[in-house]
Amino acid sequence: MTKRRGEIAKGAEMTMNALPRRVTTRLALLVVLLVGAPAAWATSTSAPVSKQHVHVASPAKAGPILLPTVGNQWSRAFRTAQSYNPPAPPCPESGKLPGPFSNCGLPEFPAVGQPYPGNMAYWGGHVQLKPKIYLVLWGWGREGAFNADCARERVAEPGLRAATLKCDPDGTGKLMADFISQLGGTAWAGLQTQYYDSAGRHITNPRNQLGGIWVDDSGNLDKAKTNGDGSGIYRQLAQEAARAVGHFRVGDLADADFVIAQPQNYSDPIAQSSGYCAFHDYTEPVLQGGVYNNIRSGISYTNMPYILNMASSCGANLVNSGPRGKLDPVTIALGHEIEETVTDPGAEDILPNGTAVGGWYDPFDANENGDKCAYVGMDTPGEPGSAANIRGNRGTNFPVQSLWSNQAVLGAGWCAGAGTDMPVPNG
Repeated sequence: MTKRRGEIAKGAEMTMNALPRRVTTRLALLVVLLVGAPAAWATSTSAPVSKQHVHVASPAKAGPILLPTVGNQWSRAFRTAQSYNPPAPPCPESGKLPGPFSNCGLPEFPAVGQPYPGNMAYWGGHVQLKPKIYLVLWGWGREGAFNADCARERVAEPGLRAATLKCDPDGTGKLMADFISQLGGTAWAGLQTQYYDSAGRHITNPRNQLGGIWVDDSGNLDKAKTNGDGSGIYRQLAQEAARAVGHFRVGDLADADFVIAQPQNYSDPIAQSSGYCAFHDYTEPVLQGGVYNNIRSGISYTNMPYILNMASSCGANLVNSGPRGKLDPVTIALGHEIEETVTDPGAEDILPNGTAVGGWYDPFDANENGDKCAYVGMDTPGEPGSAANIRGNRGTNFPVQSLWSNQAVLGAGWCAGAGTDMPVPNG
Protein backbone atom coordinates (compact mmCIF):
# COMPACT_ATOMS: atom_id res chain seq x y z
CA MET A 1 0.00 0.00 0.00
CA THR A 2 1.16 3.46 -0.54
CA LYS A 3 2.04 5.33 2.38
CA ARG A 4 0.98 2.94 4.88
CA ARG A 5 -0.73 0.41 2.76
CA GLY A 6 -2.34 -2.02 5.09
CA GLU A 7 -3.52 -5.57 4.99
CA ILE A 8 -7.03 -6.13 6.14
CA ALA A 9 -7.83 -8.62 8.84
CA LYS A 10 -10.28 -11.49 8.78
CA GLY A 11 -13.22 -11.48 11.10
CA ALA A 12 -15.17 -8.26 10.74
CA GLU A 13 -18.92 -8.05 10.40
CA MET A 14 -18.90 -8.99 6.72
CA THR A 15 -17.45 -12.42 6.08
CA MET A 16 -14.73 -12.87 3.51
CA ASN A 17 -16.67 -15.44 1.53
CA ALA A 18 -19.69 -13.21 1.08
CA LEU A 19 -20.52 -12.35 -2.53
CA PRO A 20 -17.58 -14.25 -4.08
CA ARG A 21 -16.78 -13.37 -7.69
CA ARG A 22 -15.99 -16.22 -10.03
CA VAL A 23 -13.23 -16.54 -12.53
CA THR A 24 -15.81 -16.26 -15.31
CA THR A 25 -16.67 -12.81 -14.02
CA ARG A 26 -12.97 -11.98 -14.12
CA LEU A 27 -12.70 -13.04 -17.76
CA ALA A 28 -15.76 -11.01 -18.69
CA LEU A 29 -14.24 -8.00 -17.00
CA LEU A 30 -11.03 -8.55 -18.95
CA VAL A 31 -12.96 -8.36 -22.19
CA VAL A 32 -14.32 -4.99 -21.11
CA LEU A 33 -10.83 -3.81 -20.17
CA LEU A 34 -9.27 -4.97 -23.43
CA VAL A 35 -11.98 -3.54 -25.65
CA GLY A 36 -12.85 -0.32 -23.89
CA ALA A 37 -10.42 0.52 -21.14
CA PRO A 38 -10.31 4.18 -20.14
CA ALA A 39 -7.48 6.13 -21.71
CA ALA A 40 -5.81 6.69 -18.37
CA TRP A 41 -5.44 2.92 -17.95
CA ALA A 42 -4.34 2.25 -21.48
CA THR A 43 -1.64 4.91 -21.56
CA SER A 44 -0.33 4.73 -18.03
CA THR A 45 2.62 2.56 -18.94
CA SER A 46 3.85 4.85 -21.69
CA ALA A 47 3.33 8.43 -20.58
CA PRO A 48 3.85 10.17 -17.23
CA VAL A 49 0.82 11.79 -15.65
CA SER A 50 0.98 15.56 -15.99
CA LYS A 51 1.29 17.80 -12.95
CA GLN A 52 -2.15 19.16 -13.73
CA HIS A 53 -3.50 15.62 -13.55
CA VAL A 54 -1.86 15.21 -10.17
CA HIS A 55 -3.89 18.11 -8.84
CA VAL A 56 -7.27 17.05 -10.12
CA ALA A 57 -7.15 13.25 -10.00
CA SER A 58 -8.62 11.25 -7.17
CA PRO A 59 -6.60 12.10 -4.07
CA ALA A 60 -3.30 10.26 -3.99
CA LYS A 61 -3.32 8.23 -0.86
CA ALA A 62 -0.88 5.75 0.51
CA GLY A 63 -2.41 2.96 2.52
CA PRO A 64 -1.42 0.08 4.75
CA ILE A 65 -2.00 -3.58 3.92
CA LEU A 66 -5.31 -3.94 5.68
CA LEU A 67 -6.90 -6.86 7.45
CA PRO A 68 -9.00 -8.83 4.92
CA THR A 69 -12.37 -8.38 6.59
CA VAL A 70 -11.97 -4.66 6.97
CA GLY A 71 -11.09 -4.38 3.29
CA ASN A 72 -14.03 -6.49 2.17
CA GLN A 73 -16.37 -4.48 4.31
CA TRP A 74 -15.13 -1.21 2.85
CA SER A 75 -15.02 -2.18 -0.80
CA ARG A 76 -18.29 -4.14 -0.92
CA ALA A 77 -20.26 -1.55 1.00
CA PHE A 78 -18.87 1.20 -1.22
CA ARG A 79 -20.03 -0.58 -4.36
CA THR A 80 -23.54 -1.14 -3.02
CA ALA A 81 -24.11 2.10 -1.08
CA GLN A 82 -22.25 5.23 -2.12
CA SER A 83 -23.29 6.97 1.09
CA TYR A 84 -21.37 4.46 3.20
CA ASN A 85 -18.40 6.14 4.84
CA PRO A 86 -15.91 3.54 6.12
CA PRO A 87 -13.40 4.37 8.83
CA ALA A 88 -10.41 6.22 7.45
CA PRO A 89 -7.03 4.51 7.36
CA PRO A 90 -4.61 5.79 9.97
CA CYS A 91 -2.72 9.04 9.35
CA PRO A 92 -0.10 9.97 8.35
CA GLU A 93 -1.00 7.95 5.35
CA SER A 94 -0.36 9.73 2.12
CA GLY A 95 0.43 13.25 2.97
CA LYS A 96 -1.74 16.10 1.86
CA LEU A 97 -2.80 17.42 -1.51
CA PRO A 98 -3.03 21.18 -2.04
CA GLY A 99 -6.32 22.52 -0.72
CA PRO A 100 -9.11 21.84 -1.12
CA PHE A 101 -7.98 18.32 -2.02
CA SER A 102 -6.64 17.28 1.39
CA ASN A 103 -6.59 13.50 1.33
CA CYS A 104 -5.21 12.44 4.69
CA GLY A 105 -8.04 10.63 6.43
CA LEU A 106 -10.23 10.10 3.39
CA PRO A 107 -11.44 6.51 2.98
CA GLU A 108 -9.76 4.19 0.50
CA PHE A 109 -11.33 1.15 -1.06
CA PRO A 110 -8.56 -1.40 -1.42
CA ALA A 111 -8.80 -4.63 -3.29
CA VAL A 112 -9.20 -7.49 -0.87
CA GLY A 113 -9.38 -10.97 -2.31
CA GLN A 114 -10.17 -9.64 -5.78
CA PRO A 115 -7.90 -7.76 -8.21
CA TYR A 116 -8.63 -4.05 -8.47
CA PRO A 117 -8.74 -3.47 -12.25
CA GLY A 118 -7.10 -0.59 -14.05
CA ASN A 119 -3.43 0.07 -14.69
CA MET A 120 -1.20 2.17 -12.48
CA ALA A 121 -0.04 5.59 -13.63
CA TYR A 122 3.29 7.32 -13.09
CA TRP A 123 3.11 10.47 -10.98
CA GLY A 124 6.62 11.84 -11.45
CA GLY A 125 8.39 10.87 -8.23
CA HIS A 126 11.47 8.69 -8.00
CA VAL A 127 11.52 4.90 -8.03
CA GLN A 128 14.16 2.60 -6.57
CA LEU A 129 16.32 1.72 -9.56
CA LYS A 130 18.63 -0.59 -7.58
CA PRO A 131 16.62 -1.62 -4.51
CA LYS A 132 18.45 -2.23 -1.25
CA ILE A 133 16.60 -3.34 1.87
CA TYR A 134 17.94 -2.97 5.41
CA LEU A 135 16.36 -5.14 8.12
CA VAL A 136 16.23 -3.64 11.61
CA LEU A 137 15.15 -6.00 14.41
CA TRP A 138 14.32 -3.35 16.98
CA GLY A 139 14.18 -4.36 20.63
CA TRP A 140 14.02 -8.11 20.07
CA GLY A 141 16.53 -8.75 22.84
CA ARG A 142 14.99 -6.40 25.38
CA GLU A 143 13.49 -7.75 28.58
CA GLY A 144 9.83 -8.61 28.09
CA ALA A 145 10.02 -8.57 24.29
CA PHE A 146 8.38 -12.01 24.04
CA ASN A 147 6.03 -14.06 26.16
CA ALA A 148 8.03 -17.25 25.64
CA ASP A 149 11.53 -18.10 26.75
CA CYS A 150 13.83 -19.05 23.93
CA ALA A 151 17.45 -19.56 23.02
CA ARG A 152 19.67 -17.32 20.92
CA GLU A 153 19.39 -17.64 17.17
CA ARG A 154 22.10 -16.81 14.63
CA VAL A 155 20.91 -15.10 11.46
CA ALA A 156 23.46 -15.43 8.66
CA GLU A 157 22.97 -14.42 5.05
CA PRO A 158 25.54 -14.61 2.21
CA GLY A 159 27.89 -11.65 1.99
CA LEU A 160 26.76 -10.06 5.25
CA ARG A 161 27.99 -10.11 8.81
CA ALA A 162 25.93 -12.59 10.84
CA ALA A 163 23.54 -11.23 13.48
CA THR A 164 22.42 -12.87 16.70
CA LEU A 165 18.91 -12.62 18.08
CA LYS A 166 18.56 -13.20 21.81
CA CYS A 167 15.05 -14.46 21.15
CA ASP A 168 13.06 -15.47 18.06
CA PRO A 169 10.49 -17.98 19.34
CA ASP A 170 8.49 -18.26 16.12
CA GLY A 171 11.43 -17.89 13.75
CA THR A 172 10.00 -14.76 12.15
CA GLY A 173 13.21 -12.73 12.46
CA LYS A 174 15.25 -15.29 10.57
CA LEU A 175 12.41 -15.82 8.09
CA MET A 176 12.34 -12.12 7.19
CA ALA A 177 16.10 -12.06 6.67
CA ASP A 178 15.98 -15.21 4.51
CA PHE A 179 13.12 -13.84 2.42
CA ILE A 180 14.73 -10.47 1.72
CA SER A 181 18.03 -12.18 0.96
CA GLN A 182 16.40 -14.48 -1.62
CA LEU A 183 13.77 -12.30 -3.33
CA GLY A 184 16.26 -10.65 -5.71
CA GLY A 185 16.32 -12.09 -9.21
CA THR A 186 12.99 -13.91 -8.87
CA ALA A 187 10.29 -13.55 -11.50
CA TRP A 188 8.04 -12.16 -8.77
CA ALA A 189 10.39 -9.26 -7.99
CA GLY A 190 11.11 -8.99 -11.71
CA LEU A 191 7.67 -7.48 -12.29
CA GLN A 192 9.08 -4.22 -10.94
CA THR A 193 11.37 -3.85 -13.98
CA GLN A 194 8.51 -2.66 -16.21
CA TYR A 195 8.24 0.56 -14.18
CA TYR A 196 10.53 3.54 -14.69
CA ASP A 197 11.38 7.06 -13.54
CA SER A 198 11.02 10.48 -15.18
CA ALA A 199 14.24 9.92 -17.14
CA GLY A 200 12.91 6.66 -18.57
CA ARG A 201 15.27 4.52 -16.48
CA HIS A 202 13.72 1.20 -15.51
CA ILE A 203 13.85 -0.41 -12.08
CA THR A 204 16.28 -3.34 -11.94
CA ASN A 205 15.99 -6.66 -10.13
CA PRO A 206 19.44 -7.32 -8.62
CA ARG A 207 20.06 -10.68 -6.99
CA ASN A 208 21.40 -9.24 -3.73
CA GLN A 209 18.83 -6.82 -2.32
CA LEU A 210 19.44 -7.34 1.40
CA GLY A 211 21.76 -4.51 2.42
CA GLY A 212 22.26 -5.46 6.05
CA ILE A 213 20.77 -6.75 9.33
CA TRP A 214 20.86 -4.75 12.56
CA VAL A 215 19.75 -6.21 15.88
CA ASP A 216 19.21 -2.97 17.81
CA ASP A 217 18.57 -3.70 21.48
CA SER A 218 19.47 -0.19 22.64
CA GLY A 219 15.76 0.60 22.89
CA ASN A 220 12.31 -0.42 21.74
CA LEU A 221 9.01 1.05 20.64
CA ASP A 222 7.22 2.80 23.51
CA LYS A 223 3.61 1.73 22.99
CA ALA A 224 2.34 4.37 25.42
CA LYS A 225 3.59 7.26 23.29
CA THR A 226 0.81 7.35 20.71
CA ASN A 227 -0.02 11.09 21.00
CA GLY A 228 -3.62 9.93 20.92
CA ASP A 229 -3.79 9.76 17.12
CA GLY A 230 -0.96 7.30 16.57
CA SER A 231 1.49 9.93 15.36
CA GLY A 232 3.77 9.21 18.30
CA ILE A 233 4.18 5.62 17.11
CA TYR A 234 4.96 6.65 13.54
CA ARG A 235 7.45 9.22 14.72
CA GLN A 236 9.29 6.61 16.80
CA LEU A 237 9.46 4.27 13.80
CA ALA A 238 10.84 7.04 11.59
CA GLN A 239 13.40 7.96 14.26
CA GLU A 240 14.60 4.36 14.36
CA ALA A 241 14.81 4.36 10.57
CA ALA A 242 16.93 7.50 10.77
CA ARG A 243 19.22 5.78 13.28
CA ALA A 244 19.48 2.86 10.87
CA VAL A 245 20.63 5.21 8.12
CA GLY A 246 23.57 6.12 10.34
CA HIS A 247 24.23 2.57 11.48
CA PHE A 248 24.41 1.24 7.92
CA ARG A 249 26.17 4.41 6.70
CA VAL A 250 23.77 4.83 3.83
CA GLY A 251 24.67 7.95 1.88
CA ASP A 252 22.18 7.78 -0.98
CA LEU A 253 18.66 7.16 0.30
CA ALA A 254 16.97 6.96 -3.09
CA ASP A 255 17.18 3.15 -3.36
CA ALA A 256 17.03 2.28 0.35
CA ASP A 257 14.15 0.80 2.35
CA PHE A 258 14.52 0.40 6.11
CA VAL A 259 12.29 -2.36 7.50
CA ILE A 260 11.61 -1.68 11.18
CA ALA A 261 10.55 -5.08 12.56
CA GLN A 262 9.18 -5.19 16.09
CA PRO A 263 8.95 -8.07 18.59
CA GLN A 264 5.77 -9.46 20.09
CA ASN A 265 5.39 -7.16 23.09
CA TYR A 266 6.92 -3.98 21.66
CA SER A 267 4.88 -3.98 18.48
CA ASP A 268 2.88 -1.12 16.94
CA PRO A 269 -0.36 -1.03 18.99
CA ILE A 270 -2.20 0.97 16.36
CA ALA A 271 -2.00 -1.83 13.80
CA GLN A 272 -4.50 -4.10 15.47
CA SER A 273 -6.88 -1.35 16.58
CA SER A 274 -6.87 0.36 13.15
CA GLY A 275 -6.91 -2.81 11.07
CA TYR A 276 -3.62 -2.95 9.22
CA CYS A 277 -0.83 -5.52 9.12
CA ALA A 278 2.05 -3.35 7.90
CA PHE A 279 2.69 -0.12 6.01
CA HIS A 280 5.41 1.87 4.29
CA ASP A 281 6.00 5.60 4.48
CA TYR A 282 8.34 8.42 3.50
CA THR A 283 9.72 11.10 5.77
CA GLU A 284 8.84 14.60 4.60
CA PRO A 285 8.79 17.16 7.43
CA VAL A 286 6.34 19.54 5.76
CA LEU A 287 3.64 16.89 5.41
CA GLN A 288 1.29 14.91 7.64
CA GLY A 289 0.92 17.50 10.34
CA GLY A 290 4.65 17.69 10.92
CA VAL A 291 4.93 14.20 12.39
CA TYR A 292 8.35 13.83 10.74
CA ASN A 293 9.65 17.29 11.59
CA ASN A 294 13.32 17.30 12.64
CA ILE A 295 13.81 13.81 11.20
CA ARG A 296 16.00 13.44 8.13
CA SER A 297 13.84 13.78 5.04
CA GLY A 298 13.76 11.32 2.17
CA ILE A 299 13.80 8.08 4.21
CA SER A 300 11.60 5.26 2.92
CA TYR A 301 10.76 2.91 5.76
CA THR A 302 8.50 -0.05 6.35
CA ASN A 303 6.62 -0.53 9.60
CA MET A 304 6.59 -4.29 10.22
CA PRO A 305 4.67 -5.05 13.43
CA TYR A 306 4.92 -8.52 14.97
CA ILE A 307 2.42 -9.88 12.53
CA LEU A 308 1.72 -13.10 14.43
CA ASN A 309 -0.09 -10.94 16.97
CA MET A 310 -2.75 -10.66 14.23
CA ALA A 311 -1.85 -13.69 12.11
CA SER A 312 -5.35 -15.06 11.65
CA SER A 313 -6.33 -11.65 10.32
CA CYS A 314 -3.34 -11.08 8.05
CA GLY A 315 -3.39 -14.16 5.85
CA ALA A 316 -2.53 -17.15 8.01
CA ASN A 317 -2.81 -20.33 5.90
CA LEU A 318 -3.64 -18.27 2.81
CA VAL A 319 -1.09 -20.33 0.86
CA ASN A 320 0.15 -23.16 3.07
CA SER A 321 -1.78 -25.42 5.42
CA GLY A 322 -0.95 -26.54 8.93
CA PRO A 323 1.77 -25.06 11.16
CA ARG A 324 3.75 -23.83 8.17
CA GLY A 325 0.83 -21.68 7.07
CA LYS A 326 0.89 -19.88 10.40
CA LEU A 327 3.90 -17.97 9.07
CA ASP A 328 2.34 -17.12 5.68
CA PRO A 329 1.49 -13.54 6.76
CA VAL A 330 5.14 -12.72 7.47
CA THR A 331 6.41 -12.85 3.90
CA ILE A 332 3.06 -11.93 2.33
CA ALA A 333 2.85 -8.63 4.21
CA LEU A 334 6.59 -7.92 4.09
CA GLY A 335 6.76 -8.60 0.36
CA HIS A 336 3.70 -6.41 -0.22
CA GLU A 337 5.37 -3.43 1.45
CA ILE A 338 8.82 -3.98 -0.03
CA GLU A 339 7.51 -4.08 -3.60
CA GLU A 340 5.33 -1.02 -3.05
CA THR A 341 8.34 0.85 -1.74
CA VAL A 342 10.35 -0.06 -4.84
CA THR A 343 7.75 1.35 -7.24
CA ASP A 344 6.45 4.14 -4.98
CA PRO A 345 9.12 5.03 -2.40
CA GLY A 346 7.60 8.49 -1.96
CA ALA A 347 4.40 6.84 -0.74
CA GLU A 348 2.11 9.01 -2.88
CA ASP A 349 3.18 12.24 -1.21
CA ILE A 350 2.57 15.54 -2.93
CA LEU A 351 4.45 18.56 -1.59
CA PRO A 352 2.69 21.87 -0.86
CA ASN A 353 4.14 23.34 -4.06
CA GLY A 354 2.42 20.62 -6.10
CA THR A 355 5.52 18.50 -6.70
CA ALA A 356 4.63 14.81 -6.70
CA VAL A 357 6.96 12.63 -4.64
CA GLY A 358 4.98 9.47 -5.36
CA GLY A 359 5.91 7.06 -8.13
CA TRP A 360 3.48 4.47 -9.51
CA TYR A 361 -0.07 3.95 -8.25
CA ASP A 362 -3.67 3.77 -9.39
CA PRO A 363 -5.00 7.17 -10.56
CA PHE A 364 -8.51 6.35 -9.41
CA ASP A 365 -8.07 5.32 -5.79
CA ALA A 366 -4.28 5.41 -5.24
CA ASN A 367 -3.85 1.66 -4.81
CA GLU A 368 -0.24 0.56 -5.30
CA ASN A 369 1.01 -2.62 -6.94
CA GLY A 370 0.56 -4.60 -3.71
CA ASP A 371 -2.80 -3.15 -2.74
CA LYS A 372 -4.38 -3.97 -6.08
CA CYS A 373 -3.68 -7.67 -5.53
CA ALA A 374 -4.02 -8.10 -1.76
CA TYR A 375 -5.38 -11.52 -0.74
CA VAL A 376 -6.34 -12.56 -4.27
CA GLY A 377 -7.52 -16.15 -4.11
CA MET A 378 -8.92 -15.77 -0.62
CA ASP A 379 -12.54 -16.07 -1.81
CA THR A 380 -11.90 -18.14 -4.93
CA PRO A 381 -8.78 -20.30 -4.49
CA GLY A 382 -6.85 -20.96 -7.66
CA GLU A 383 -8.12 -17.95 -9.58
CA PRO A 384 -5.56 -16.13 -11.75
CA GLY A 385 -3.34 -13.93 -9.63
CA SER A 386 -3.82 -15.92 -6.43
CA ALA A 387 -1.20 -15.87 -3.68
CA ALA A 388 1.24 -18.77 -3.90
CA ASN A 389 4.71 -19.97 -2.99
CA ILE A 390 7.64 -18.69 -5.03
CA ARG A 391 11.14 -20.14 -5.08
CA GLY A 392 13.83 -17.82 -3.75
CA ASN A 393 17.20 -17.40 -5.44
CA ARG A 394 18.72 -20.08 -3.17
CA GLY A 395 15.86 -22.54 -3.53
CA THR A 396 13.71 -21.77 -0.47
CA ASN A 397 9.94 -21.50 -0.97
CA PHE A 398 8.19 -18.38 0.35
CA PRO A 399 4.47 -17.54 0.27
CA VAL A 400 3.71 -14.22 -1.42
CA GLN A 401 0.76 -12.39 -2.89
CA SER A 402 0.80 -11.48 -6.55
CA LEU A 403 1.65 -7.93 -7.70
CA TRP A 404 0.00 -5.68 -10.23
CA SER A 405 1.53 -5.80 -13.69
CA ASN A 406 0.56 -3.12 -16.21
CA GLN A 407 1.91 -5.38 -18.96
CA ALA A 408 -0.20 -8.42 -18.10
CA VAL A 409 -3.13 -9.56 -20.24
CA LEU A 410 -2.14 -7.75 -23.45
CA GLY A 411 -1.47 -4.56 -21.50
CA ALA A 412 -4.85 -4.41 -19.77
CA GLY A 413 -3.09 -5.29 -16.52
CA TRP A 414 -3.63 -8.01 -13.91
CA CYS A 415 -2.15 -9.51 -10.78
CA ALA A 416 0.92 -11.59 -11.63
CA GLY A 417 4.29 -12.89 -10.52
CA ALA A 418 3.30 -15.61 -8.06
CA GLY A 419 3.13 -18.34 -10.70
CA THR A 420 -0.66 -18.11 -10.95
CA ASP A 421 -0.78 -15.60 -13.79
CA MET A 422 -3.68 -15.18 -16.21
CA PRO A 423 -2.95 -17.40 -19.26
CA VAL A 424 -2.90 -14.43 -21.64
CA PRO A 425 0.29 -12.93 -23.13
CA ASN A 426 1.75 -9.64 -21.95
CA GLY A 427 1.12 -6.52 -23.98
